[in-house]
Amino acid sequence: MKKIGTQSIETKRLLLRPFLESDAQAMYDNWASRPDNLLHVTWDAHESPEVTKQSIARWVENYQNMDFYKWAICLKENPEQVLGDISVVDRDDTVNDCEVGYILSKDYWGQGLMTEALKAVLNYLLQDAGFNRVTARFVTANPASGRVMAKAGMSYEGTFRQAVLHKGQVKDFSVYGILKSDLEKG
Repeated sequence: MKKIGTQSIETKRLLLRPFLESDAQAMYDNWASRPDNLLHVTWDAHESPEVTKQSIARWVENYQNMDFYKWAICLKENPEQVLGDISVVDRDDTVNDCEVGYILSKDYWGQGLMTEALKAVLNYLLQDAGFNRVTARFVTANPASGRVMAKAGMSYEGTFRQAVLHKGQVKDFSVYGILKSDLEKG
């Protein structure tokens, strides 16, 4: 594994780039303040733009760490406007594995943007950063997230029943994964 950090990635429609402190208001407006956009993530809506600013300030500081991977998702035609994020949320260096998590503003759901972003990040992590395996998980109450993972080339690996406390309830979650060798086959 090579520690190369968060570098910008371009896809057909998207620019995935490091967050900037100036992204705080757009992040707050587009998803961080919207409970309806956060139903299936582990964190609660930000109470003020100040909370969002503090989160982004920590991320900006962490970009100096070359094993920190977190991208702002933007349309190429409007790179100052963040629509979501995608990041490595956990890693296990002993098996060269990481887990990714993502969120997209509800205003942009159903357009294939998250699948496009996830495919690009999977390629980056497996080919450029040298991870052998990448996983992602979702609470089964959010099957759309599983469809994103499948469309991005990940394989269903299993469902863990009543295995996670999520927003005050015990819920099932499912896991998808992809290996570097899966990319080579595809």
